[in-house]
Amino acid sequence: MRILEEKGTQTAANASGSDERVKDRIRGLIFGAACANSLGGASVGLKYRDISGFRSSGITGVRDFADALAKSGVPDHKAGELLADSMLGLALADSLISTSGRFDEADLRQRFGQLLECDHFLKTSPGAACLTGLRKMVDGAEPAETGAESIHPNVAARVFAAGALPGGARSDEPIDVAIRQAKMSHGDLRAVASAAVIADSIRYFIAGGKLEDAEQVRAYVSHEFGVAEKIDERFAENWDDVAPDLDYANPPDDLPYSLINVEPTITELVPTAVGIFLIFRHDPEEAICAAARSGGDTDTVATIIGALSGAYHDASRLPERWTEKIKDREKLDEVARHLAALWT
Repeated sequence: MRILEEKGTQTAANASGSDERVKDRIRGLIFGAACANSLGGASVGLKYRDISGFRSSGITGVRDFADALAKSGVPDHKAGELLADSMLGLALADSLISTSGRFDEADLRQRFGQLLECDHFLKTSPGAACLTGLRKMVDGAEPAETGAESIHPNVAARVFAAGALPGGARSDEPIDVAIRQAKMSHGDLRAVASAAVIADSIRYFIAGGKLEDAEQVRAYVSHEFGVAEKIDERFAENWDDVAPDLDYANPPDDLPYSLINVEPTITELVPTAVGIFLIFRHDPEEAICAAARSGGDTDTVATIIGALSGAYHDASRLPERWTEKIKDREKLDEVARHLAALWT
């Protein structure tokens, strides 16, 4: 844990608005989340073996943008289009940009309300649990403390923009924003802890944090366990199960059984997404493609992995066939540029 804290403190102190690497990592964060969300959108709800079957038959939907595969849970998905998780994340980004990095509940509530009236957003099939939680949030009602909506993983997927905040005197702290936005729609503290862990992870990578070897990986997992434990011990126990059977020094050729067919709950999806990121952390394309073929809630898993991978490496490591073809590319560039400006 001390290894992570010392390196994180040093890199954060040295990072500034003039640091081109920080700008590149923020751009990687935004494009990574969006591209991965779209890539994973083609196979939502399908089983891992079914997606692998499509792959072996010559369809490259898990490596390139594609329309929804047969029997996908998002049948209207078109190649390169953004889905609900990235649209919610961009709404959070726009809110933070408009307030110079300060969290404004009323502003975010209004922006999420606009999405609930947007036909394109609704056609991305966010799901009943997601929509119910968002509707309560927009209406100012108390969020559910039990049931599917209370642990729906959109709370962790949409938080990626918070991780781009510099913190300190320049903005609110990423963890604080993650917690506050989560509590607006989720009454279960496990969901709140999951959002805090993802935002804190992204902030660490934006500042230059490294996971070069197994020791650094273990230090990172231990540090985020501490973040989770302060919020909810139950989620900390889930986090402690992050890919325990994996050899981080020698990643497998493909996904192990423990990381496939992911259920749409934060208790399973968030540790699984981080586990996939960690074993493929040296290659962002492979990490994101692994998410897209993992099975289950692939769009949300991929969004989290894309955000982590993009923030860790920067935009230059993302395939041009994605970054050039993703829809709303100008919007993504604008968001990345304005978030990076908060560091100056």
